[in-house]
Amino acid sequence: MGLYGSIIVLSTIALSGSVFFALSPIFRQRRRAIEKLKLVNDALVAAEENVARLQERHDVILKEICSYYLVNSELEEALVAARAAIDVASGFVIELRRLQLNILNSLS
Repeated sequence: MGLYGSIIVLSTIALSGSVFFALSPIFRQRRRAIEKLKLVNDALVAAEENVARLQERHDVILKEICSYYLVNSELEEALVAARAAIDVASGFVIELRRLQLNILNSLS
């Protein structure tokens, strides 16, 4: 291989190395975004399960209230507390969905 062959080989190696270093931060950013999405998705699944559980509890309390015709004040207080817990849990789910969308938007 002559002088020109060596120059071509070295140029090819240098060019591929510079492309690798140029794309490396993009791959790292994408990998971090995927990891964040996995964490948000796990939290979202848990939060949605929590909302479903709170809604079931709320339904049970409503049935009890209907059976007692609102004569027991403790049941009414429990219903108000259960509704507040559902609202907080639903708000958390909404915030996780927004976070998920922000991460997805950052990828594009």
